[in-house]
Amino acid sequence: MHNWDYDLRDVDQNDPKFIRWKLERLINYGLGDEKLDRKLVKKYWPELKIEPIKKNYLQQLLWSKKS
Repeated sequence: MHNWDYDLRDVDQNDPKFIRWKLERLINYGLGDEKLDRKLVKKYWPELKIEPIKKNYLQQLLWSKKS
């Protein structure tokens, strides 16, 4: 993840707060070359602060019967 406004070298990458923060940033501001981890998104779904339009779209993708 390219991050221009935070130094991520000293961050605990397994901290749930960091994981939520990273998922929110990726979804709201663009993925770049990264892909979302479906299990992580589902796990943290109730806590994620995502733009409503994106949240509705992602919800349809994540919980559709074909997925």
